[in-house]
Amino acid sequence: MAHLHDNGYKYLFSHAELVQELLEAFAPPGVSALLDYTTLRLENGNYVTPAMKPRADDLVWSVELQGRRIYLYLLLEFQSTPDDTMPARMLQYVAALYDHLLRSKAVNVAEGLPPVLPIVLYNGDARWRQSSELYDLIRVHPQVLKAFQPRLKFWLLDEGAFPAAELEDMHRVVAAIFCFEHTPDSAAAKRAIRNLADAVAHSPFKQRIDRVVTRWIKHRLQSKMPGLAVPDAEELTKGMEMLETNIDRWEAQAIAKGMQQGEALLLQRQLTRRFGALSATRLANIAAATPAQLESWGDRVLEAKSLDEVFGDTRH
Repeated sequence: MAHLHDNGYKYLFSHAELVQELLEAFAPPGVSALLDYTTLRLENGNYVTPAMKPRADDLVWSVELQGRRIYLYLLLEFQSTPDDTMPARMLQYVAALYDHLLRSKAVNVAEGLPPVLPIVLYNGDARWRQSSELYDLIRVHPQVLKAFQPRLKFWLLDEGAFPAAELEDMHRVVAAIFCFEHTPDSAAAKRAIRNLADAVAHSPFKQRIDRVVTRWIKHRLQSKMPGLAVPDAEELTKGMEMLETNIDRWEAQAIAKGMQQGEALLLQRQLTRRFGALSATRLANIAAATPAQLESWGDRVLEAKSLDEVFGDTRH
């Protein structure tokens, strides 16, 4: 599932408009006001870490600080499980980024290296309790060594930590995306999709992101609800009524399927207790049975003297 999250988020945040939305709503206090969003530029994220491991998985953006020719690099690391080692990993990524900039002569060290804002966008279900500071990982040491220890802190966005009501009140596309990612049931999913469609409709970037968000929500719905028929609409607001109907139908089918599987398992246990282990043929019969057949066989279990009487035939 982490792979699905990562691919979907990389697709979304490869678009400058959604990166701007992310920073405007969720950047550290005071950062967004300094940025000239018209200068957002997706950088080459293909570089090698000091451990000689290629980094091509995450996104690196640059943006000018307003009024200054200094670039702020945004390192977006998508994560779906908590990781104690994340500060150390981010140190490697930042070092690899600086190395890439210097080797490619994108910056002049005599003029100073550009500042970096490392961001971890976490979309897991469990809350992130781990430290975001590298220094916290370093064991206790003599005071004389303190000045020589590396320091790095990343900005953590634990999207599941925000209450749904708070995200809905933001009326922003990225906030609505976070809300949808943590819907507990189909009713909440439908509400989140409506909220997302409304946020897109009122976004100043609607013309540029509508199709992007529509494709993402289709991808996520089909991973959350396998087999769901998603209308092939170019805009999220189109096909909403049909989508909600299909979600209701999918839920009803899922409930019915779950009930049928429960009845099949109950019948299998009852037959095993009365007649011993079942053959592969009998197990296949039960698995392929209709609800009416399961009910009929279940009625015969208590009085039948053999499996043949339960199933009403002489097959083994």
